[in-house]
Amino acid sequence: MSSLSSRGFISLVTKFRLGRFGRRTLMVIVAAAVMALAAATLLPLRQYRDQGSSIEQAKQELAELEERRSDLESRLEKAGDKKVIEREARKQMSLVRPGDELFRVVVPGDIIDLPKAWYLPGVEYLITGQSK
Repeated sequence: MSSLSSRGFISLVTKFRLGRFGRRTLMVIVAAAVMALAAATLLPLRQYRDQGSSIEQAKQELAELEERRSDLESRLEKAGDKKVIEREARKQMSLVRPGDELFRVVVPGDIIDLPKAWYLPGVEYLITGQSK
């Protein structure tokens, strides 16, 4: 020990030596730290990208809603016109002016289908206009 100086002895004692098992453990710890760092970096990037697509989708939805709003505002402005009111009343409520006759065309698909065992054939003729 006399050949070792105090400085050499301290460096020898404080020198960190890893055995074969210690190096593997250190490599696993370093690899885990690198993977954790990569995950911590990439996860926010993915969320940022997803936010960008959701923002674009929200902008598109906003544009559609603004277009619908302008259509509704124009319809509201036109609603004050008496001709528009009359046309909508005729179309939606089947209203007619005095002296007008209302004709309604029934499409065969709109006719009621009665069960085959219908027990009142006269009523079937009145409803459908046909007897089976």
